[in-house]
Amino acid sequence: MRTHRLVLAAAICVGTLGTAAVAAPAAAGPVTAAATAHVAPAHNSVPRGWQRCVNTAENYSIGAPRSWYTTQIRPEEVCAQFHPDRFVIPLESEYPLTALNVQRVTALPSRSGTEFERTLLWRRTTVAGRPAVRFETVSTGAGLDLEGTRRYGYVVRLGDALISVHTAAAPGETRYAAWRKVVNRVARTLTPATPRGHRSCTPIRPETSFYEAGRVGSEELTTPVSRCTTISVSHVADPANPADRCQTFLVGFWPLVDGSLTYTEPVTACGEHRTVLARNVPNNARYLVIYAVDYIEPDVQQVTFKVWH
Repeated sequence: MRTHRLVLAAAICVGTLGTAAVAAPAAAGPVTAAATAHVAPAHNSVPRGWQRCVNTAENYSIGAPRSWYTTQIRPEEVCAQFHPDRFVIPLESEYPLTALNVQRVTALPSRSGTEFERTLLWRRTTVAGRPAVRFETVSTGAGLDLEGTRRYGYVVRLGDALISVHTAAAPGETRYAAWRKVVNRVARTLTPATPRGHRSCTPIRPETSFYEAGRVGSEELTTPVSRCTTISVSHVADPANPADRCQTFLVGFWPLVDGSLTYTEPVTACGEHRTVLARNVPNNARYLVIYAVDYIEPDVQQVTFKVWH
């Protein structure tokens, strides 16, 4: 499987999402566009001097200080990290600690602490009427974080999802107390990106249908009736080589044109993160997902992945 190197994203001011000037990156390379973030309608109020940021892939919307910076490598990570200073996400490395972090999580924070973190605060509460847990932890130094690294925030129930809104500060960070206050306000602005009564993108694991000319195609799929307008893939893996987690995908759409499907441009997707393959896809669209194989001996490569539509 071909090696994929993530691009370096440059910091972008929240106050000009989608049209901001981009700070010069530390290394040459394309910059992930911030156009995936957009301003929500005015009735979704945020504090004066703030601006709303919307992540349609993960189905959340939050307010953040207008003067803070945000950036991402993958489009589905938009509105996930904010900081009062410009920052970059290193290539093929750990994500930096930032003053504001928003992400979907699979479970509530640990109540008793772990080998890696001591729990300083764990309290059930509500945030804007939604069930939540307020938490604070400090790193023991046993993991990747330095001893004394602190995190404070909320894990909020948003529909069927759990969304963590928290700050992360290195030992000795003098702005930590101020960032805690910002997180308290941000958590109250959290809303779904998709209006109630409409489904967001849902995952499936398609069956393999065919191999032809160096590509493997899925079974025929149909987009559901929902507000989801993208087709994405995630959880990409080659069971025969677990360390290899990148593959190049494209989508073929019906109806046939001159006897052929209409294909999107190839896109490389890696690991568990969602990567968008097609946008502005209508309901009830018929399509299949195709990936390029890297070997056919001793058997044709079989890649596992989730499709979100």
